[in-house]
Amino acid sequence: MKLSIYSIQNTLFEGEVERLTLPTSTGEITVLDGHIPLISLVNPGNISYTHSGTEKSLKLDGGVLEVRPENEAVILALEKQS
Repeated sequence: MKLSIYSIQNTLFEGEVERLTLPTSTGEITVLDGHIPLISLVNPGNISYTHSGTEKSLKLDGGVLEVRPENEAVILALEKQS
């Protein structure tokens, strides 16, 4: 599925992923190819995704997730400040 992660400052990630796991307002979820359409708040914490067979993670202050029917997920994120 195509994953795009955007913050106010920049694009944090755009690419094909095999899996996306993130904390939401209703608990941790994993999004795979063919997931049903969904809109959810993203809780502060780590999100992880598998890109080209490699597990990657990103710390966010929260945001909004939209899973689209076109096998695409978009996160509008608040970026964790160091």
